[in-house]
Amino acid sequence: MSRYLFTICAESRGWQLYEGEEGRHWFARRDEALETAGIMASRLHEFHGIPTAVVMDMAGHETVEVSRHG
Repeated sequence: MSRYLFTICAESRGWQLYEGEEGRHWFARRDEALETAGIMASRLHEFHGIPTAVVMDMAGHETVEVSRHG
């Protein structure tokens, strides 16, 4: 079963949070992006049963999984 991904990427003006393939939100701080992604991922799984994960894109390195739900 595939997971719906919330991906956090470092960008020149902060941190961008992608929902699936779409970049939706910008944050000035990494911890804000991580907290928001975690809440969104857990709620999507809790209310809709969709398996989710939060990952950090490490800019040219291996992607790191931060959390998973379901």
